Amino acid sequence: MMIPIPQYPIYSATCDLFGIQQVGYYLDESKGWDSTVEELERSLKEAKVQGINVNSLVLINPGNPTGEVLSKESVKVSYNGTFLDF
Repeated sequence: MMIPIPQYPIYSATCDLFGIQQVGYYLDESKGWDSTVEELERSLKEAKVQGINVNSLVLINPGNPTGEVLSKESVKVSYNGTFLDF
């Protein structure tokens, strides 16, 4: 499961509870804690190299603990799956 960093600990704790491997992707502080396609692709590629089968992506909107709201572009790109090849 891909989860944003920073993130509210309930997501990583839930992964631990159910034995789900966490794959972190970093939010860009310089862009108001928004996600980027490049970072999501980097994180996914790294997971694949490590043999991790990613099958889900967590979007937290508004972000916790940052309180920032993702841009419409980030949500749209993430939602329609154009960057992810599970």
